[in-house]
Amino acid sequence: MKKILVIATGGTIATVKDNHLHLENPLKIMDYIEYKDVVFECVSPFSVLSENMNIDLWNQLIEYIGQIDFDQYDGLIVLHGSDTLAYTGAILGNIFYDKKIILVASDKPVEDESSNAIPNFRTAVDFLLDGVTGVYLSYDKLFRAETTNSANENDVFFTSGKQNAPLQNPVLKKKNILVINPYVGIDYNNYNLDTVDAVLHSMYHSATAPENVLAFIQKCKDKKIPFNFVTTKSSVEYESAKDFENIIFNSTIENAYARLLLT
Repeated sequence: MKKILVIATGGTIATVKDNHLHLENPLKIMDYIEYKDVVFECVSPFSVLSENMNIDLWNQLIEYIGQIDFDQYDGLIVLHGSDTLAYTGAILGNIFYDKKIILVASDKPVEDESSNAIPNFRTAVDFLLDGVTGVYLSYDKLFRAETTNSANENDVFFTSGKQNAPLQNPVLKKKNILVINPYVGIDYNNYNLDTVDAVLHSMYHSATAPENVLAFIQKCKDKKIPFNFVTTKSSVEYESAKDFENIIFNSTIENAYARLLLT
């Protein structure tokens, strides 16, 4: 008999809809799942809508998973909300890269006939039973956690970048990381660095950024605040970006953010 551990953390997959979506039972999908050859052991260390996920809850989840004897299971399923699914996936993917873990989310409550909750869960189970190692997300299809971007406005996840080398002894620390996305007319004077521990600055799709970022980078250096660019590209090609330093290549924002928190 196969055995899978299910950890429920909340999200739409745990909600019910009346006038609005609200959390009901973090493990309610298990009332809709039946496998003759699989035993599911279920726990819920906390329950939260994923837009309210925070570093303290991440540490709680990491601590719980870190105590699991994976030899006793054929894999682990984490039930999660879709809004921050890629962020949690990146965190778990960088810590538990050698384990069998799949995060499962849904677009609607499980009792909604058009929900993808049950197909997503079944995809995760089938994949775990195939014995593949690594951390993945199950949402309409499977995605490698460390290379997955957050869903777009059409509720579609996609992958970019490449997997990074494993971190040595990753520990999740509470850091105030300022994430900046460039836009036309950006004024870096609007950013207060007084409580910032590090800056993560995304780049345009061609791995460029506004030239006035250079003065902001110098300001960060003066304050001894680490500054990193991040791009899914493998190199910079434009002359305007040739002098940029500290670029994290082949990475999603979510994965770069996770790795900064873990180092």
